[in-house]
Amino acid sequence: MDKKRILIVDDETEVTTFFTYFLRQKNCDVFVANSGKDVERLLHTERDQFHAALVDLKLPDSNGLELLKRIKSVFPSCEVLIMTGYSTIKSAVTAMQWGARDYLEKPFDDLDSLEHVIDSVLESSFQQADELSQEAMQYGIVYSPESPMTKVTAIAKKLAKKAIHVLIEGETGTGKELMARFLHGASNRSQQPFVAFNCGAVPESLLESELFGYEKGAFTGAVKARKGLFELAHNGTLFLDEIGEAPHSIQVKLLRTLETGEFMRVGGEEVGQSNIRFISATNRDLEHEVEMNRFRSDLLYRLEGIKLSIPPLRERVHDIPAIAHFYLEKRSGTPCEIDQDAMELLQLYHWPGNVRQLINVLNQTLALHECQVLRADHLPVTIRDKAKRQVEHPAAHSGLEQAIDRECERFAQAITRTVKSMEGIDFDYLIRRIKLLEGEIGRSIIEKGLNETNGDRQLLSKKLNITKRTIRYILNEKGGGPS
Repeated sequence: MDKKRILIVDDETEVTTFFTYFLRQKNCDVFVANSGKDVERLLHTERDQFHAALVDLKLPDSNGLELLKRIKSVFPSCEVLIMTGYSTIKSAVTAMQWGARDYLEKPFDDLDSLEHVIDSVLESSFQQADELSQEAMQYGIVYSPESPMTKVTAIAKKLAKKAIHVLIEGETGTGKELMARFLHGASNRSQQPFVAFNCGAVPESLLESELFGYEKGAFTGAVKARKGLFELAHNGTLFLDEIGEAPHSIQVKLLRTLETGEFMRVGGEEVGQSNIRFISATNRDLEHEVEMNRFRSDLLYRLEGIKLSIPPLRERVHDIPAIAHFYLEKRSGTPCEIDQDAMELLQLYHWPGNVRQLINVLNQTLALHECQVLRADHLPVTIRDKAKRQVEHPAAHSGLEQAIDRECERFAQAITRTVKSMEGIDFDYLIRRIKLLEGEIGRSIIEKGLNETNGDRQLLSKKLNITKRTIRYILNEKGGGPS
């Protein structure tokens, strides 16, 4: 069998010596680089592919993330393992998101675990990824081998046993709670409670008592003391869904509990202590919420010890058959298959509601059509029509129109969130301002198009499939600018 060519990148002689001996025992050719310059030299002089590279995250003249990109650019199939200390795990996770196979924590105390990771790379085996997929499926997380979820789940599995809080980002319906349950199930706390709570589902007046509990007589109706979620989740995991919906008053108290583990029941005088692993989730851009003074920056920094982002379903269309078949197999009643035309329509639709919407559509369709084979004409008309439009205009619907739809949805949500109460709102102004926005956007697009066509309105009208009169109208009437 051909020897594997392994590159070791670390400025510590003890580390390179250890791995040189370790890997030569496994019949590998080992190449050592102590700096970024050494890596560049080897990438220029070595013509044969490196099978794997073990790269330290911090070097005197470079960093592991930059070297990861450089190695991958020269040898795309080279498997990169990032070596890091505990304090830089966040950067190591970023490395995995950029294409690293895994990361190894210094010091290398657990030699069995270290050898397992390295052997999986040397054997070029996909067994580990398949086993992980099967494990994730137990929690309802379903994806295909080529899915971006493969990397997300691998990172989650790696983080599960770490004493670190995780913030899960993703659009509504992508399966953030399923990922939280997977993290808990793969952690050292798996035998302890997993408590889930939606911060947007409870009125602000009740939120504090739900989280922290209350004493008897704390308020009207408190006829007996009650434990809060912090007590119920003790030694386990507390999942705070839609954390971006938490009001400012609760954010302050959450921050204290995150920092100290201490909490106090409503109406109580004794300070309780809680040992909890926090996992939170949001469909908002919390950094933007911080900029808008709607979310505390110090709370965000505490929550996002590590950030996991779940891609929307439209970015993982190859997962749709796997998810659909998984659901149909679990569904009780008469078994049902999906024919090819129906599956193509499902994969063409953009799924603004993501996996949750897909499951709802399948459930609705099967409730209306008791069939053994689900055909295209069984699907809801809206799904069929929008999917067919994407066939007619594939370039627009695969990219630009989906981006426009996303931005419009975010804009509508942002405006709605801004309106805290119906008191004092000038509804007529709101509608007028949004109508003005139509003209502003149209004029901006036309002006950009004229720059692209060097002012040729005839050519631009063909590109946009509109008349020159429409262009003139948008520039003059809607935009209010010169012709």
